[in-house]
Amino acid sequence: MDLFRDCLDKQLLDQNKQRMGRVDGIIIEWPSDGQPRVAYVEVGAITLIDRMHKVLRRAVVTLLKRAGASTDRYRIAWGKIHVGINEVRADVDAKQTPALEFELWLRKKVIGRIPGA
Repeated sequence: MDLFRDCLDKQLLDQNKQRMGRVDGIIIEWPSDGQPRVAYVEVGAITLIDRMHKVLRRAVVTLLKRAGASTDRYRIAWGKIHVGINEVRADVDAKQTPALEFELWLRKKVIGRIPGA
């Protein structure tokens, strides 16, 4: 498996096939006495922005905090992940996780205020 090609930026679905966003990051642990291993996939706007630019990250974090939005990342253990051809499935319930928190905040505070939205 090519981890970056097959997993990173792919659509993430929960156990009920509800969209949870995309896989924004991959966390690899490298123990001092062993081989590296994939530990988690990470979901969240801050993880995605970290891949772009540090200055942009600081600006977005400041903006989100001022607006009252969460800047937390959400990690899903690699053991709960199933990588498919065009999607990644997680053995978690999206409604029971903070993975959708930013999207729901964005809908309520930004999209919902646009006339005709």
